[in-house]
Amino acid sequence: CGIGSHHAGLLPAHKAFTETLYRLELMKVVFATETLAAGINMPARTTIIASMAKRGDKGMELLETSNMLQMAGRAGRRGMDTQGACVVAATPFEGPEDAITILTNEIKPVVSQFTPSFALAVNLVERGNGKLDLARSMVQKSFAAWESRQREEEMESAMTVMDNQDNSSPEDQFLNVIQLALEKELIEARAGTSPTGTSKGKISKLAALVDILADGKKLKKVSKRHSGCAQMLELEQSTLKYLERELRERPDDIDLDLPADMIDNEKSELLAEIKTQRQRVLKGEREVNDSMMSVIAKVANNRMKAEDETAEALKNTLAAVRESYNSEGSFILQEGGILEPGELNFYVKNCSKKNRAPLLALTTSAPSEDAEDENWSQTLAILNVLESYGCIVKATESESADSSTYYVSSGGTHVGGLGMDNSLWTLTALGGAFDVAYESAELDKFQDALSFLGIEDDSNDEDDEIEEDSDDFVNIPKPQRESEKLVRELCELSASEMAGYVSALVIDAPRNSDSAIASFQKLTYNQQRVVQGALLAMERLNEVQRKFSLDDSIGKSQLELNACDVVTRWAAGDSWSDVLLMSGAAPGDLVRTLSRCLDALKQLGNVPYIPARGFDGDGVTIRTEASGLHPRIRALCRDAAAEMDRYPVKDIMPFEEDTEEDTEDESSEEAEEEQESSDDKEVA
Repeated sequence: CGIGSHHAGLLPAHKAFTETLYRLELMKVVFATETLAAGINMPARTTIIASMAKRGDKGMELLETSNMLQMAGRAGRRGMDTQGACVVAATPFEGPEDAITILTNEIKPVVSQFTPSFALAVNLVERGNGKLDLARSMVQKSFAAWESRQREEEMESAMTVMDNQDNSSPEDQFLNVIQLALEKELIEARAGTSPTGTSKGKISKLAALVDILADGKKLKKVSKRHSGCAQMLELEQSTLKYLERELRERPDDIDLDLPADMIDNEKSELLAEIKTQRQRVLKGEREVNDSMMSVIAKVANNRMKAEDETAEALKNTLAAVRESYNSEGSFILQEGGILEPGELNFYVKNCSKKNRAPLLALTTSAPSEDAEDENWSQTLAILNVLESYGCIVKATESESADSSTYYVSSGGTHVGGLGMDNSLWTLTALGGAFDVAYESAELDKFQDALSFLGIEDDSNDEDDEIEEDSDDFVNIPKPQRESEKLVRELCELSASEMAGYVSALVIDAPRNSDSAIASFQKLTYNQQRVVQGALLAMERLNEVQRKFSLDDSIGKSQLELNACDVVTRWAAGDSWSDVLLMSGAAPGDLVRTLSRCLDALKQLGNVPYIPARGFDGDGVTIRTEASGLHPRIRALCRDAAAEMDRYPVKDIMPFEEDTEEDTEDESSEEAEEEQESSDDKEVA
């Protein structure tokens, strides 16, 4: 009976070997992570779930219902077994109640992951023959657009239901408005369109609040817990007041700042008791402030500060419930005052908890075709950025972007051919595009102001200072000068240095990584020069993206240097054991890092070839279109990919063969460059 392991930290060959042995029934037991349950044909008769929790961004968290069912479903495959068994093991931290909770929870709904990108926008413009009709039609027919329209319909339906609940108490109406606001924000956060954030922590927090408000039993439990914490805090505060009063009533004045050994034993003991009691009060205040009731009150107060329909509904229902109690003489609350946790808890105690349920699940109406689509507005923002960077150019002018006609430049073709998250940033960082419309002029004004104050940047080389003495060169926009300088520095890199630099553009930083300064110091001199130029390009691109209100999740630009030195050494020919020791990572993690860089290099090496004669700046011509990837940089990416493509990172995907015409153009360009170089040496 063979025993094996299968997890992300292993080499791909090791995992494939385990899968093969298991399918051949030569291995009877496999210890694996939950990822084994999806996408791999490894039928099992019995599945044992050894733990119902896993470590996430917020620490140890229970498994999601869908993941638990997916793993349990591995036991007993149709056509192979008549039945299967799943054993869920209890631990000191998770018991039967947790298992029941996971298995009986509702499965989270399918949420669209569609997000417009630079590559998608370029390809849609090209397929639409320069028109935006095809792009608009495709975006509006996406599942994300349908979800957006569905949310609008659900909101209208929920508001109608709430308006028709004439018999409900003011407390119920107020809690329903809070719940509706949180449900709407939760759906937007899961769809990536919430203005207040879309992080996993934010989504889990909103989901917890909605879960409490939609369940009467949980709401009652939270209310009791808050009441208990508040009563305990009140008791601790009264005890502290008693001790402080006893200290003040003593005949001798005591300076509380004096050391305890300078005071008699009786008084020092009293001071020690006061100090301990203050710590208890602080602990009680933290427990009250961290309670879910306090969180809900804080969220409600924040929503009431906005200027929209939800804020008005919250204010009106809160005013109504306060008025009902003030008229009874229960307690007097000023109109417009903030909602205190104790006040909210009082309303929760007096509301009905029997019929609480999710509000946005009440609708079954069809989606509206006239609802606004956030994805289309983001697509227009992407097109504006692409136009500013010369990747698409207007062929015909029009008042609106929808009716204009565009054509795709050479740089735009390269953007559309790259599969990175932000392909425009990748091309910009490699000198293939820059801010041709000079939309980032405000940055230069800021830098000029710093120079006026005596804070100057001395990073320019002597050659650049000589070139800037020319009157013609001064007329060249600053973004173009920076891009041409970056191209020259990139062409001076070796293939291994290019591999390390490209890794900084596509590889995310690990959780435990070195500081940016420490990683920068590990780079070669040529890489450091290129990184400095790339930081300027990143600053300009971020400024342009902010100017056109592009969402940060779409326009993310990264320059993570943590893996740069490791990738450089692997591309330079270092052995696997040396690179693995240098990285300090698990073998599987390192393979993924190197494979992702290799994939990026192959994509860059496969972009359409463009002759070099259109790249070299003459110091006079102002460019209005993106030229695309320089052939020398393209060749370096090909060479780097060839050096990296060896076991255990080897990839069988071949390069596209260059046509004879491209090869002749490239060889002629190299011959011209060699001739110019020899002429320069003779003149020197």
